[in-house]
Amino acid sequence: MPERLDSLVYEFGENRVNEAMDRVARLPIEVPSWGFGRGGTRFAVYRAGDEPTSVDKRIAAAGRFHSLTGKGATIALHFPWDGNSKADVRALRKSLKGAGITAGSVNANLFTPREKGPLDATLRFGSLTHPDEKIRRASVKYCLDCIDYMDILGSDTLVLWLPDGTNSPGQMSMYDQADRLEGTLREINASLDGRKLLIEYKLFEPGFYSTAIQDYGRSLYLAWLLGDNVKVLVDLGHHAHGVNVEQIIAQLVRQGKLGGFHFNDSWYADDDLATGSLHPHQIFRIFVNLIEGELRGYTPVEDLALMIDQSHNVKDPFEELLESVENIEIAYARALMVDFDRLKEAQDRLDVSSADRILTDAFNADVRPIVREARRRNGRSENPLEASREAR
Repeated sequence: MPERLDSLVYEFGENRVNEAMDRVARLPIEVPSWGFGRGGTRFAVYRAGDEPTSVDKRIAAAGRFHSLTGKGATIALHFPWDGNSKADVRALRKSLKGAGITAGSVNANLFTPREKGPLDATLRFGSLTHPDEKIRRASVKYCLDCIDYMDILGSDTLVLWLPDGTNSPGQMSMYDQADRLEGTLREINASLDGRKLLIEYKLFEPGFYSTAIQDYGRSLYLAWLLGDNVKVLVDLGHHAHGVNVEQIIAQLVRQGKLGGFHFNDSWYADDDLATGSLHPHQIFRIFVNLIEGELRGYTPVEDLALMIDQSHNVKDPFEELLESVENIEIAYARALMVDFDRLKEAQDRLDVSSADRILTDAFNADVRPIVREARRRNGRSENPLEASREAR
């Protein structure tokens, strides 16, 4: 055991520290193809000139990221951003192979107007819930195209975030909105043949009066309605202020309906900032709940889709993804320091102070030596940021 781990071993025990190193090393974190490019705001995209601007360059960057960190073995893809035909997707498959990574989730974009075809600016009125049957059919067809792309890429997961909503009470009947949504989702799911469908929810934006899938309750209902292969995707930035996200997670875990995450951080709304940069304790609490669920016999943490979804407007995109992965690893390692037997005993004897102290001690632990040792055992750089800068 390296000397730098001694203090952690003394406080938490050698078995717990060793297990944490193994589990941090194994933790699968999926990175987004779009995350390697420069993000933007509604005002502008402030390009520095050195960020990748094509899908091939983003895939190459993702390959370097995986080589450096051991994370990002799978990459989330977004269509049509990453391709607009089967030929494009076949070329993408070749690029992925060359980069030493594989396709992860496939995200079907139903919000970007297309230059050709029916999915033009009318998407501002909706996609799967659009009043016009022709637009609903075209939206379903696009999702089926994305399932074809999954076949080519070997992906087993379709992610749907639906931008549909309204800006005023008279714009659309909420009954019609719900009926149309459920009907079109049934069609899409039937074509998946049991592969995973993860349904994301969002409180608002781009709709500011109503959103077709506004919260986890609506996503959960749809997941039960559609079948065992359909689960809920939790994006950390898609909640109202003050919502207890980890309580939502516990309820989804108990019902076997948590599919995974889009990790990011926020201060105001869906800010898509670096994961753990503003609220590191929230990421810790989330992992505490996930590990407890696993100990109770529910879904293992490593079986969930742990994906990053961020927009990098100021920092270097590659470096901000490095920061995010490190923050996730640290939060996970801290959660693995929790002695859940002692925690349960304190809770059962109504000793709230001791229970909170167990969590606080774990959160305050400097687990960076665990993360660095996990990287070293994986043959990766102990300081990916420094290694990345030296390689430039």
